[in-house]
Amino acid sequence: MKIRKLHRISAVIFAPFFLLLALSGSALLFRKAGVYPKDIKEFLVSIHTWEIIAPYIGMIAGLGLLTVLLTGVILFFKRNA
Repeated sequence: MKIRKLHRISAVIFAPFFLLLALSGSALLFRKAGVYPKDIKEFLVSIHTWEIIAPYIGMIAGLGLLTVLLTGVILFFKRNA
């Protein structure tokens, strides 16, 4: 499988997970400002750490992010070489 195809496929598959991580992480930046109640904070933490969805999905999303990162770096240096 070509590296560009692997990069494209992994980016499309993992994009929803990355988006959910980014949105929940951004909302958690305001956790100490008192913007939302404690139960919403607990819900956001459980989404951000993937406890509410599945026990090991955070690790899978991390591996997907690592795959996208490494293939992107390889493609960058191949194109500029």
